[in-house]
Amino acid sequence: MADAARLPNVPARPKTLADFLVWEEAQADKHEFRNGQITMMTGGTQRHNLIAGNIFSALNAKLRGGPCRPYVMNGRVALEETEAGYYPDVVVDCGPYVGNALATSEPTVVFEVLSPTTRTKDFAEKVPDYRDTESMRQIVLVEPDERKLYVWKRTETGWRQSELGAASATLELPSLNIALTLDEIYEGA
Repeated sequence: MADAARLPNVPARPKTLADFLVWEEAQADKHEFRNGQITMMTGGTQRHNLIAGNIFSALNAKLRGGPCRPYVMNGRVALEETEAGYYPDVVVDCGPYVGNALATSEPTVVFEVLSPTTRTKDFAEKVPDYRDTESMRQIVLVEPDERKLYVWKRTETGWRQSELGAASATLELPSLNIALTLDEIYEGA
């Protein structure tokens, strides 16, 4: 995290997304922001972290050398359209790389591994916020305790929601020109 003394005008309690991004850089812990409300992030289970790591590893191997980059756990997504700032478990950024940027430039695909404490927020708040983001092409919510994915895909006529759960199911990611199998996502979990 950045040193608070070096950050210009760090607000005591941010009310806008722009203020939040500066404020959050000075914090020891990670936080999410929506509608002026700040929520501290907590750790997940080993299974949660393993699944997120599996997704990141598979994406990293398949996207290597291309214009898109995956980030795991620390890839902040600043959604200007909805004034929200989140840390998805995995995000793929297909925008220009800026090493010192405070957030991804063009979040294209996000993965959220569900947990009992975040499940309601993920479905009720994050999915709608992600859908309102111009650059977003797919949203994937991952069940940690069963092989099941909830997938939203942007189409020419709007968003289409589907579920994957068969043992041999493959998650197509057309905006990235790749696919992930459920075996890759759930390996060892």
